[in-house]
Amino acid sequence: MLAAMPSETSRRLELFRLALTLIDRGKSEIPSQLSVHFDDVLHQARKLSDDPNAISPGIKPQAVQLANELRVYVGLRNALAGINSIGDVSQAIARQVLRNLEPGIASQD
Repeated sequence: MLAAMPSETSRRLELFRLALTLIDRGKSEIPSQLSVHFDDVLHQARKLSDDPNAISPGIKPQAVQLANELRVYVGLRNALAGINSIGDVSQAIARQVLRNLEPGIASQD
């Protein structure tokens, strides 16, 4: 029964990944709440990545996770360079970002 439960690794950045996966699979419209979440996580993560002391109670946990990934993985930073919102993410960029996330999180496609 424990084997059927999602691992901690698979739960990390799950909503951020979901938005990218939908774009990667050709979905043209992302639900507005998911879009807002993606944008918030991205902006907060960049702020934390630049200044880890910027942590505050309003920071989303996924932003902290993404900030850590941005500090460790140069490829992920490069893949997200120039992306200011989910509207800037093309199918090719979504695929590139997914591939550059931590290997344990990256898409199996």
